Parts: sequence; structure tokens; C-alpha cells
Amino acid sequence: MNRFFDLIDKNKFGIIAAFAAYMLIFMYLQMRSYTEYFPITPFHEGASIQKEPEIELDKEQIEVPQDFQGQVKNLARDRNDKREKSDENYSQNQSAASASQSVKDYEKKLFEEAGGAAERERIKQQMENDKQKKSNTTTTKTNKPAQTGGDKSYSGNVMVEWSLTGRNPHQNNNWYVRNPGYTCGVGSNGTVVLDIKVNANGDVLSANYNSSQSFGANPCMIEQAIKYAKMSRFAFSSSAPKSQDGTIIYRFVSQ
Repeated sequence: MNRFFDLIDKNKFGIIAAFAAYMLIFMYLQMRSYTEYFPITPFHEGASIQKEPEIELDKEQIEVPQDFQGQVKNLARDRNDKREKSDENYSQNQSAASASQSVKDYEKKLFEEAGGAAERERIKQQMENDKQKKSNTTTTKTNKPAQTGGDKSYSGNVMVEWSLTGRNPHQNNNWYVRNPGYTCGVGSNGTVVLDIKVNANGDVLSANYNSSQSFGANPCMIEQAIKYAKMSRFAFSSSAPKSQDGTIIYRFVSQ
């Protein structure tokens, strides 16, 4: 033990010097890690507060875009319909008189294709014979009824609109411009515009998606719109070209 104390006493100055060096290093490192203090200026009542400038809305930002659907009725409408518009007293289809010429043209076409007057007489005689044989039999035949028209068209948003100059839907019934508006389920709100080509017989030859005029369309809407457009049919027209350009607008509504 005495030897230990003799060793400390012999090297006491070296020990003190080493301890002082360690203390200086420790204090230096502490000073390096010290965060500078910034006094907080107290808030005084009445001090001015700088406000951010208010944002002014232009007229275009306030108005509802044309593609906004709002309430949409499950109706079809001809964009070239010249009737007065109303949101209460309206009819989906135009009056039968407006389609009379197309009906006459179609009947004339069928008459010519059937062989003319000679064929008509043969068919008439055959019908008389059948009538005699089945005098005690009652037969019924069900067709899709053509809806009669009114004096006004609907003024609001509709699910189907088309533009085909001089052409009505088949049998003057807007049902034949088919409506897929509820077929894409929840969250499917959008407008699909198709460029169509229609032959003189009223069949839709092609339907192509117009992305520049459509709004909020998803793949389901586009697929269904093209499918239903090709299922649609317009009235026969003897004066129409073999391929007439037109447009169908479909508005889809979420279920």
C-alpha cells in the first residue's frame, strides 16, 4: 500500500496536469454543443399583424362548368329539336307529323323491295286464304309502341342526346337511341361523347370516342357508350347519304 502512495506522490504533478487537460477538453466540447439563445419578443396588445392578401375569384371560377351534370333525367333528346322547352309540361318524342315523311319513305322502300303491285296482290290473296282457314283463331302480335309526341321538349339535362341532321329515331321513338346511363355502378358520373356514322337505313355503322369533348369518363363508360350506340337505330331516309355523320352524348349517373 505504501508503495502505491509513494507512486502517486512521485507522479502527482503529472496526474494533476492530465486531469486539467481532460477538464479543458470536456469544457470545450460542451461549449461546441451549446445552442445559441434567441430571446422571444413578447406580444404586445395593439401590435400590427400582417394579413395575407385576400384571393379574388373571377367570374369563370364561380360559374358552374357546362359539364357539371347536376340533376339528370332518364330521357333522350334530339339536339336539333326546335320545339319550345319546358321543365314541367314536355314530351320526350316529337309529334308524329314530324316523322311522317321518313315513315312514307321507309314504306316505299319496303314496297319496292317486296316486288311492287304484283307481289302486294299475291300477299293480299294469301292473307284472305289464311283468314278463312283461321276464322275461329285469335292471334295477337306485340310490338314496341311508338310514343306520341307533344308541343314541348324537356329543358334540363338528359341522359342521352343526339345530333343527326334531318333524322328521327326509328318509329319516331326515342327508346331506339339506347341508354346505358346506369350500367357502370357506383361512382360513375361522367359524360361520353361519340362521333357516329349512320346509313340510310338508320343503322349505326360506327361509334368512336371523342376524348376532347367528353368529361369524367372511365373505361366502363366508354365501352358501354359504344356498345349502346351501335344498338341504336334511326329512321330510314331515302335522301340520306350512305354514311351520315352525327353525334351521341351519354351522361352516366352513379347508382
